[in-house]
Amino acid sequence: MDIHRGKKSYLILGLVIIVALGGGLFFLRAPVLVVTDASFNALYGIRRGRVKHIETACKLFRQVKLVFIGDSAEPEMVAFAVEEKAASPYCVLFPYRYYEGAGRYAEQAPGVPVLILGERNQDPQVAGTVFIETDLEADFHRAGQYAAIIARGQGLNQDQDTPEGGGILFFRNRELGGVYKDAFRSGLREQGFEGEPIYVNSTSDYSDIQTIACVVMLDRAPAFLERNLKTPVVLFSWIDPDLTSRGVKVVFDDSSWALAARAVALVDGKKAVGSIPSGIQFPGGRISDKEVLEHLKDVIHNSTL
Repeated sequence: MDIHRGKKSYLILGLVIIVALGGGLFFLRAPVLVVTDASFNALYGIRRGRVKHIETACKLFRQVKLVFIGDSAEPEMVAFAVEEKAASPYCVLFPYRYYEGAGRYAEQAPGVPVLILGERNQDPQVAGTVFIETDLEADFHRAGQYAAIIARGQGLNQDQDTPEGGGILFFRNRELGGVYKDAFRSGLREQGFEGEPIYVNSTSDYSDIQTIACVVMLDRAPAFLERNLKTPVVLFSWIDPDLTSRGVKVVFDDSSWALAARAVALVDGKKAVGSIPSGIQFPGGRISDKEVLEHLKDVIHNSTL
């Protein structure tokens, strides 16, 4: 009996030591800094941001500290705020909108990896920084797959498409490059949708909606959203999915939180550049057909892009 108690005591002591060592290592490792602001937090959602903060720290097994910046802060103040947060961080992640501040900080801390997250923007070519863009080709390919699966779930008869090749409507506020349209079309074809999507400007009040089985929204389309239609939507946005209408079935998120852990992994791998696909969310309870939901989730696991 005493032997068993002794073994149990040693086991508990061993676990305590392991936890203590792990916790000590976690807090002793240089932190990752993430630059953010109140506007982003309001859009993304406070609770959602806290959850992603914890998830990211756990994935990286190091502290992740937030650097809060005023929305109109000058580049010098942005750099100063980062310096004040930690003397020797592991790396610093800047949203694209603060790329000038990232450049100033990189000048002052040449030994610290400085990452600028692209958010679908062009490389700002800032010396001393690493630009990490959103992998739009992979995103559009998956968006095509999702749109086709959802359209099929809606019971669309492709033989009855509109003359434009309708069935799937794509809102965007700028012309898409051919490579991105090809990626979207490839995703549609992989899931059996043979029609051509309809591309319209986000400000358009598209009225011929009766044969549309799914909408892809790269940019917010206010005229469409105000009509409160029940057409399923695949949305590209940072907004908290809980704040969207129930018509939004899939959300593509390329925010700092969605990319942070994978961006730091590029630093770990000593890669100079990189592109990362968006994170994908399926807002809870909005897809009643379990077969459709499982099919959508399978796309993530089976994606080769």
